[in-house]
Amino acid sequence: MNQQKHKLSGRIAELADIEPLEKLIQYAFRGGKSAKSWTGEEHLVRGPRITLKGLEEIISGQDQVVLIAEISESDQKKIVGCIHLKKENNHGHVGMLAVDPDLQSSGAGKFLMGWCESYAREHYSSTEMVGEVVSGRPELMDWYHRLGYKETGDTAPFNPDGVEHLVDGLFFVKISKPIN
Repeated sequence: MNQQKHKLSGRIAELADIEPLEKLIQYAFRGGKSAKSWTGEEHLVRGPRITLKGLEEIISGQDQVVLIAEISESDQKKIVGCIHLKKENNHGHVGMLAVDPDLQSSGAGKFLMGWCESYAREHYSSTEMVGEVVSGRPELMDWYHRLGYKETGDTAPFNPDGVEHLVDGLFFVKISKPIN
Protein backbone atom coordinates (compact mmCIF):
# COMPACT_ATOMS: atom_id res chain seq x y z
CA MET A 1 0.00 0.00 0.00
CA ASN A 2 1.40 3.35 -0.94
CA GLN A 3 1.26 5.55 2.17
CA GLN A 4 0.99 8.67 -0.03
CA LYS A 5 -2.21 7.41 -1.66
CA HIS A 6 -3.83 5.69 1.33
CA LYS A 7 -4.14 6.88 4.88
CA LEU A 8 -5.01 4.41 7.62
CA SER A 9 -7.85 5.25 9.95
CA GLY A 10 -9.46 3.20 12.68
CA ARG A 11 -12.80 2.54 14.26
CA ILE A 12 -14.50 0.04 16.54
CA ALA A 13 -16.33 -2.81 14.80
CA GLU A 14 -20.11 -2.92 14.81
CA LEU A 15 -22.49 -5.80 14.15
CA ALA A 16 -22.89 -4.57 10.55
CA ASP A 17 -19.18 -5.37 10.03
CA ILE A 18 -19.46 -9.09 10.79
CA GLU A 19 -19.59 -10.40 7.20
CA PRO A 20 -16.73 -8.31 5.76
CA LEU A 21 -14.63 -8.99 8.87
CA GLU A 22 -15.20 -12.74 8.64
CA LYS A 23 -14.11 -12.69 4.98
CA LEU A 24 -11.01 -10.65 5.81
CA ILE A 25 -10.04 -12.92 8.71
CA GLN A 26 -10.49 -16.12 6.68
CA TYR A 27 -8.49 -14.63 3.79
CA ALA A 28 -5.69 -13.47 6.09
CA PHE A 29 -5.38 -16.72 8.06
CA ARG A 30 -6.59 -19.41 5.65
CA GLY A 31 -6.66 -17.70 2.25
CA GLY A 32 -4.21 -19.94 0.48
CA LYS A 33 -1.75 -17.13 -0.25
CA SER A 34 1.15 -18.74 1.60
CA ALA A 35 3.62 -17.72 -1.08
CA LYS A 36 2.63 -14.09 -0.57
CA SER A 37 1.43 -13.91 3.04
CA TRP A 38 3.97 -14.48 5.80
CA THR A 39 1.21 -14.43 8.43
CA GLY A 40 -1.13 -17.08 7.05
CA GLU A 41 -1.69 -20.43 8.73
CA GLU A 42 -2.87 -22.43 5.72
CA HIS A 43 0.37 -24.45 5.75
CA LEU A 44 -0.30 -25.47 9.39
CA VAL A 45 -4.06 -25.97 9.67
CA ARG A 46 -7.25 -26.32 7.67
CA GLY A 47 -10.66 -25.05 8.76
CA PRO A 48 -12.28 -21.78 9.79
CA ARG A 49 -10.36 -19.19 11.82
CA ILE A 50 -13.64 -17.64 13.03
CA THR A 51 -17.34 -18.06 12.38
CA LEU A 52 -19.99 -15.41 11.86
CA LYS A 53 -21.53 -16.46 15.19
CA GLY A 54 -18.16 -16.25 16.92
CA LEU A 55 -17.60 -12.73 15.58
CA GLU A 56 -21.08 -11.68 16.67
CA GLU A 57 -20.38 -12.95 20.20
CA ILE A 58 -17.08 -11.03 20.33
CA ILE A 59 -18.51 -7.78 18.98
CA SER A 60 -21.54 -8.00 21.29
CA GLY A 61 -19.49 -9.06 24.31
CA GLN A 62 -18.54 -6.99 27.32
CA ASP A 63 -15.01 -5.78 28.08
CA GLN A 64 -13.85 -6.55 24.55
CA VAL A 65 -13.69 -4.84 21.17
CA VAL A 66 -12.64 -5.52 17.62
CA LEU A 67 -10.61 -2.62 16.30
CA ILE A 68 -10.68 -2.06 12.53
CA ALA A 69 -8.09 -0.44 10.25
CA GLU A 70 -9.45 1.10 7.07
CA ILE A 71 -8.10 2.93 4.05
CA SER A 72 -9.95 5.34 1.81
CA GLU A 73 -10.33 4.25 -1.79
CA SER A 74 -12.04 6.84 -3.96
CA ASP A 75 -14.99 7.88 -1.82
CA GLN A 76 -15.29 4.62 0.09
CA LYS A 77 -13.56 3.07 3.08
CA LYS A 78 -12.11 -0.42 2.79
CA ILE A 79 -11.42 -2.63 5.84
CA VAL A 80 -7.79 -3.77 5.61
CA GLY A 81 -7.23 -5.19 9.08
CA CYS A 82 -8.64 -5.96 12.50
CA ILE A 83 -7.61 -7.03 15.97
CA HIS A 84 -9.54 -8.41 18.96
CA LEU A 85 -8.84 -6.90 22.38
CA LYS A 86 -10.31 -8.30 25.60
CA LYS A 87 -9.93 -7.06 29.16
CA GLU A 88 -8.59 -9.73 31.51
CA ASN A 89 -7.80 -8.62 35.06
CA ASN A 90 -5.04 -5.98 34.80
CA HIS A 91 -4.04 -6.81 31.26
CA GLY A 92 -5.35 -6.60 27.73
CA HIS A 93 -5.50 -9.84 25.79
CA VAL A 94 -4.79 -9.39 22.10
CA GLY A 95 -5.76 -11.87 19.41
CA MET A 96 -7.06 -12.36 15.89
CA LEU A 97 -4.76 -9.78 14.33
CA ALA A 98 -5.59 -9.98 10.64
CA VAL A 99 -4.33 -7.84 7.77
CA ASP A 100 -5.41 -8.24 4.15
CA PRO A 101 -2.57 -10.32 2.60
CA ASP A 102 -2.61 -8.05 -0.46
CA LEU A 103 -1.79 -5.07 1.78
CA GLN A 104 0.70 -6.56 4.22
CA SER A 105 3.82 -4.52 4.98
CA SER A 106 1.58 -1.44 4.74
CA GLY A 107 1.81 -0.55 8.42
CA ALA A 108 -1.73 -1.74 9.22
CA GLY A 109 -0.53 -4.39 11.70
CA LYS A 110 1.65 -1.91 13.61
CA PHE A 111 -1.17 0.65 13.52
CA LEU A 112 -3.60 -1.87 15.02
CA MET A 113 -1.15 -3.08 17.68
CA GLY A 114 -0.31 0.46 18.77
CA TRP A 115 -3.98 1.43 18.95
CA CYS A 116 -4.80 -1.80 20.79
CA GLU A 117 -2.17 -1.08 23.46
CA SER A 118 -3.37 2.52 23.88
CA TYR A 119 -6.99 1.39 24.04
CA ALA A 120 -6.18 -1.21 26.71
CA ARG A 121 -4.36 1.41 28.82
CA GLU A 122 -7.05 4.08 28.44
CA HIS A 123 -10.25 2.02 28.59
CA TYR A 124 -9.26 -1.02 30.68
CA SER A 125 -6.47 0.48 32.83
CA SER A 126 -4.24 -2.35 31.58
CA THR A 127 -0.59 -2.40 32.54
CA GLU A 128 0.34 -5.35 30.34
CA MET A 129 -0.64 -6.92 27.03
CA VAL A 130 -0.75 -10.68 26.59
CA GLY A 131 -1.44 -12.93 23.64
CA GLU A 132 -0.58 -16.19 21.94
CA VAL A 133 1.23 -17.12 18.76
CA VAL A 134 0.80 -20.55 17.18
CA SER A 135 4.03 -22.54 17.28
CA GLY A 136 5.53 -23.03 13.85
CA ARG A 137 5.27 -19.29 13.08
CA PRO A 138 8.83 -18.00 13.73
CA GLU A 139 8.47 -15.04 11.35
CA LEU A 140 5.35 -13.88 13.19
CA MET A 141 7.04 -14.33 16.57
CA ASP A 142 9.95 -12.22 15.27
CA TRP A 143 7.47 -9.48 14.32
CA TYR A 144 6.02 -9.46 17.85
CA HIS A 145 9.57 -9.34 19.27
CA ARG A 146 10.23 -6.21 17.19
CA LEU A 147 7.17 -4.65 18.84
CA GLY A 148 8.56 -5.38 22.32
CA TYR A 149 6.70 -8.61 23.11
CA LYS A 150 8.54 -11.43 24.85
CA GLU A 151 7.76 -15.11 25.23
CA THR A 152 6.61 -15.87 28.78
CA GLY A 153 7.74 -19.49 28.78
CA ASP A 154 4.13 -20.64 29.08
CA THR A 155 2.27 -22.59 26.42
CA ALA A 156 -1.33 -23.67 25.88
CA PRO A 157 -3.03 -26.28 23.72
CA PHE A 158 -3.96 -25.28 20.18
CA ASN A 159 -7.14 -27.15 19.31
CA PRO A 160 -9.85 -24.80 18.00
CA ASP A 161 -13.20 -26.31 17.02
CA GLY A 162 -13.43 -27.42 13.39
CA VAL A 163 -9.71 -27.02 12.70
CA GLU A 164 -7.62 -29.87 11.30
CA HIS A 165 -3.89 -29.81 12.03
CA LEU A 166 -1.71 -30.34 8.96
CA VAL A 167 1.40 -30.33 11.17
CA ASP A 168 1.80 -32.37 14.34
CA GLY A 169 2.56 -30.82 17.70
CA LEU A 170 1.09 -27.32 17.30
CA PHE A 171 0.53 -25.29 20.46
CA PHE A 172 0.20 -21.67 21.56
CA VAL A 173 3.27 -19.80 22.77
CA LYS A 174 2.26 -17.11 25.25
CA ILE A 175 3.69 -13.60 24.85
CA SER A 176 3.50 -10.41 26.91
CA LYS A 177 4.57 -6.77 27.01
CA PRO A 178 4.34 -4.16 29.75
CA ILE A 179 2.39 -1.07 28.60
CA ASN A 180 2.31 1.22 31.67
